[in-house]
Amino acid sequence: MSGYRIRALQSDDVDLVLQFELAHKSFFEQKIEARPEEFYQPEAVQQHIAEFLLLKQQALAWPTLIFNAENELIGRANIKDIDPVTKSAYVGYRIAEHWSGKGVASFALCQLTQQAKQMGLMVLFACVATENQASERVLIKAGFQKMETIPQVAIVQGRAVAGYLMWLKL
Repeated sequence: MSGYRIRALQSDDVDLVLQFELAHKSFFEQKIEARPEEFYQPEAVQQHIAEFLLLKQQALAWPTLIFNAENELIGRANIKDIDPVTKSAYVGYRIAEHWSGKGVASFALCQLTQQAKQMGLMVLFACVATENQASERVLIKAGFQKMETIPQVAIVQGRAVAGYLMWLKL
């Protein structure tokens, strides 16, 4: 038992998500593309959640939050860009800095994979920067394989970074 739990994102999670994103903003921006500054306002987060929930209602996404045993929000994980024709989707996660390396991303990816199977998906994709070796290891451990190199997967701290498109057959 990991001591972690995952639950679907809800419309009343605005303050929780905003505080999480603000608290871990500088850590995330070291590894992944920064969110626009306008995102860090209650109205913007409310809109972000509303958009995700609409996609969920349309069976095009499955947004979640990850909590530890003390009910602290320690991460976010999503299935998104679901393609009902190819039965494929993308997965992604954001884990709080002080919870990195403790199996949270692996737990989340396992949960996302189980959900994807229940949704009838056949392939999952993930993009990872070449310099984000910890995330790459998590994906490989979960069975993802490198599919292709992407010359510019993101802009991190003002510079273009290369990455990989990875895939997992379910």
